[in-house]
Amino acid sequence: MNELENLKQVNKILQQIAENQDQLSRLNELDDQWKNNRQKLEKGFIKIPFTKYRLFDDLGIVKHRIPTLLERDRQLVGRYNKLLAQFKDLAAFIDDEIDQLAADNKITVTGNCFDKLSQIVKTLNIGERPYIPD
Repeated sequence: MNELENLKQVNKILQQIAENQDQLSRLNELDDQWKNNRQKLEKGFIKIPFTKYRLFDDLGIVKHRIPTLLERDRQLVGRYNKLLAQFKDLAAFIDDEIDQLAADNKITVTGNCFDKLSQIVKTLNIGERPYIPD
C-alpha cells in the first residue's frame, strides 16, 4: 500500500471509531432511561410481606401506570439490545480493518484497537502530517 492509501484507511478507521463511540454514548443514555423507568415501576408496585412485589392494588385492579411502564421497559430493552448488537458488530469490523491494515503493511500489533492503531501510525510515520480528503 502506498502512503496515501494508508492515510485514507487510517482516516476511515478513525471515523468508524468515532461512530462506535457515539453508539456507546447512546447505549449509556438508554441504560439511564431504563434505570429511571425501572425505579418508577418498582415504586408503583405494592409490597407484600415475604414476597417482593405485587402488580395489583388491594381491590385486585391493575394499577394504571404499571402496564405503561412495563411496555416502556420492553421498548427500552429492545432498543438497547438492537444497538448493542450493532455496537459489537462495528467493533468487530473495526478490529478486522485494523488487523488487515497491519497485515497489508507487514506490522505486528497487539492490544486493543486504540493501541493497535497507534502502533500502526507510529510505524508508518503518518501521525505528523495532516490528512486532506479528496
